[in-house]
Amino acid sequence: MENMFKRTLLCAAISAAAMASTGANAAIDLLDGKVQVYGQAAGGLIIANPDGGESNVTADIESRIGFRGRVEFDNLAPALIWQIEGGNANNGTNTGGLGARDTFLGLDFDNIGSIKFGRQLVAAYNYVDWPHSNPGIGGVFDWNNDIGAAYEDRADNTIRFDSTNFGGFNFQATASGMKTDADQVALSFGTSYTADMFTVHGGYYTRSNLENEMKYGEDGVIKTGMIVTDNSYGIVGGALYLGDITLTAAAKYMMTETENHGDMNQMVYSATAQYVAGGTWLYKLGVSYAETPDLDSRNTLKVHEDEMHDLAVTGRIGYLLPSAILYADVRYSDHNRFGAQEPNSSDTNANGVYSNPGKATNVHLGIEYYF
Repeated sequence: MENMFKRTLLCAAISAAAMASTGANAAIDLLDGKVQVYGQAAGGLIIANPDGGESNVTADIESRIGFRGRVEFDNLAPALIWQIEGGNANNGTNTGGLGARDTFLGLDFDNIGSIKFGRQLVAAYNYVDWPHSNPGIGGVFDWNNDIGAAYEDRADNTIRFDSTNFGGFNFQATASGMKTDADQVALSFGTSYTADMFTVHGGYYTRSNLENEMKYGEDGVIKTGMIVTDNSYGIVGGALYLGDITLTAAAKYMMTETENHGDMNQMVYSATAQYVAGGTWLYKLGVSYAETPDLDSRNTLKVHEDEMHDLAVTGRIGYLLPSAILYADVRYSDHNRFGAQEPNSSDTNANGVYSNPGKATNVHLGIEYYF
């Protein structure tokens, strides 16, 4: 999964009520909502301390800008909605060009909802990303998987429907992944219900008929590795609001069907607790744990172990300002997961994966400002 597409700290750490209390600024309105400029100035220092490796320090810049609007016409009932959002301007491999993030056109129908096409999040991923991958536990709950799956998060060529809010209930649906073959459509659904003290939500993602895409290389030669035919996952979760305290929890069950290595599954959990003191100081703890049983169904790596376990723990202290946050994180991760590897003649398993364990304790120091 692409790190550039993960939500950053302020929008994930502060509820709308907390932002209002600190005087959050709105987007820059140019033409009565027909054109708005919005974005963030954000970044941090990452002091990485991998177990058994060399420590290093990097500056992760997540500053970006976007344009969006809503246009109402006298002779057309639905409003035109549009957005062009750039990627992070980090001068690295992730482009800061316009269109790297959510970029779409669509129509918004009063009392029904909106339908859009373009580059967007798939429906179920909304709940994977927020709130359950924050703070800093997406390395386990989000893009980590040990079963060879390839799930879309933000994707090109996505058609998306978002319902209006019906007394606290809303619904989302997406269709994507059809650029090469419409039979490989990725279907995703999500729904949530929100009341005064809680919210509950769930989502489902499925994609089938991947045999040809996964089976043949660019030269048309059949690959010898594991051939995934179907991917899917389901997520259920929620949040409890107790004044200055917010608790969240979720579970995600991922499944993969393969042509020559059987079916595999992975279960991953997320739990967070947040406390805001005096509307200014934010304290947050997040934990995510993944378990992948029965890996011997791959007929591989039996000399290592038949199960995989991954853990991420993050503690955060933040100082809230109007539309901004200063933060310090300590992030511990313990990954015993699979990574991609090209098969070779000496690889008796010939399935394209290897065990890639690793532990690290990293410190993140940063600032984010939204407009």
